[in-house]
Formats: sequence, structure tokens, C-alpha cells
Amino acid sequence: MPICDGCGALVDAEHIRQRIERLELSTRFRPIHIQVLLVDAAPPPLPEDFLYRATEDRSLRSPRARAYFDDLARAAGMPVTPELDENAALADFQRRGFFLVSALECPAQENVAPPVQKAELEAKIEKASRTVVARIKGSYKPKNIALLSPPTAVLIPVLQAADWSDRLILDAGSPFIPPFGGKLSEALLQVK
Repeated sequence: MPICDGCGALVDAEHIRQRIERLELSTRFRPIHIQVLLVDAAPPPLPEDFLYRATEDRSLRSPRARAYFDDLARAAGMPVTPELDENAALADFQRRGFFLVSALECPAQENVAPPVQKAELEAKIEKASRTVVARIKGSYKPKNIALLSPPTAVLIPVLQAADWSDRLILDAGSPFIPPFGGKLSEALLQVK
């Protein structure tokens, strides 16, 4: 079995195929100049819940993933209606300079589980933190970074040590927690 470049685990070919597919889908909507890099913990376990997998039938996404998609669209200043065209919304997200990435490149089942497993997810993110900072500095080069979800809190001191303090967008010193409501929208409007 091969070792995954994204998570370092021994995996099957399907795991690698799904990782490459996520990277290809994301790249399609990556802005040339990233105004705000939104960093969440890990991609969702279900492929159809991945933000950049646009669908015409929104019922294919889990209710939680639909709400997450809609929250990010609203936070970027886009109107969200029941007839939302996800491809158009993602293109608008891109035009506005927003790009969502995950600290971990592969799904972590722990991202929806009890606190004991949440600690494992935080440990994985902390272990990957140097790689995350290297990707931010070398590839993404955003103007600002917003952290999403509690497990990404372990990145705060690492990003501060890497001189990102003045461009780090937080909710009262912590990552934004879905559902974002108006807090993320207000924070993103201030950086434009």
C-alpha cells in the first residue's frame, strides 16, 4: 500500500484518487490573488460534502455541508437563496479573493466526533502546522488568514510566530465556529 502525501498514512488507491480529485476541484476555484485564506481543520469525510464539489442538486450534500456552503457564501457577501447555483457561487467566491483550504489534506473522521477524538485531530493539525505554514507562505501567499473551527486554534501561535499576527482574522482571539452567522461576514468586510 502506498503512503499518502497528504496525511502520511498507508492508504489504498481510492484514498489517493479522492485526495487528487479534491486538489483538482479546489484548484479550479483558486483565486490568482488570495485576499482571505480560510483555513478549516480537514475536508469532510463524504466526497459530496466537499465545498468545491459544486452540484446542481443541492440535496446530494448533507444538511450540515449545505449549511456550511451557505454560511461561507453569505460571509463572502453573496446572496443565498434556495435556487443557489453552486458553480456561480464558487466563481463569485473566487472573484472576491476567498479560498478555503484544510490544515489536513485528507478527511479526519474525528472532525465530527466527541472531545477525546477532537484532541487527536488537534494533535494531527499541530503536527502538520509547519507544513501548513510552508503552504501558506510558499503557495497561497494570502493577504489575510481566517481560521474556521476550534481544532485550528492550535495554528494560532504557529501563525503568530511566522509573522502573520497582523493579518490573522479571529473571533475574539479564537477561530470562527460554524454556523458563522454574521461574525465572519463582519470580519471579512473589514479586510476589504
